[in-house]
Amino acid sequence: MMNPTSPERIRQDSRLIGQTLLKLAAPRLTVRAIVIAIAVVIWLLAASWLLAFGRSLTFEGLHSLGEQTVSLITRYNPAFWWGVVAVWTLIVFFALRSWLYADMASTRARMLPPAVLAQLRPQLAEESVAVLRWSWGERDEPFTVGDLQRAHRELRHNRVGKLAAVAEQSAILDTPVHDDDAPRRARDADRVRPSGRYVEPHLGPDR
Repeated sequence: MMNPTSPERIRQDSRLIGQTLLKLAAPRLTVRAIVIAIAVVIWLLAASWLLAFGRSLTFEGLHSLGEQTVSLITRYNPAFWWGVVAVWTLIVFFALRSWLYADMASTRARMLPPAVLAQLRPQLAEESVAVLRWSWGERDEPFTVGDLQRAHRELRHNRVGKLAAVAEQSAILDTPVHDDDAPRRARDADRVRPSGRYVEPHLGPDR
């Protein structure tokens, strides 16, 4: 029988959470693949059209500028249109990247369906569930796909061990220590005047 706290069990929980995330992300991954494919096709068609348009240009009407000028324009014309294609490529790339990042952020912010969480919970070790609770934070918002993604990352980076270390250190610091000097400190505190100055004890009778 597998030990619930063993590293193998934690890796198993990590794989289970990863599979759950993949199922949740499958529809959006399909949409992203379609959008990227369409963007690539549009980019390719537009780039091909721009290059073909550049090759079709003739400069016979510019002979009045001189043969040397026309020759120079003809020589650098292909490079100019390749530059236009490069600008077009950057436009498509940054527009697509911006949309992709926005879509990923929207996915992370989506609430995790309670049915998915209820199905996942009984299959996880208590230590893995503790990582899910930790990734939820203050719990002032619903548990999201992003929280589950964070728990998945942290399970692979020994968050279970870190939480155990935190619990051990907290127990050490929160445990009261028997203080044999407490009565002496209490007597010393009684000798402090309201001004904060310490009053030496009298060895003889009071005058």
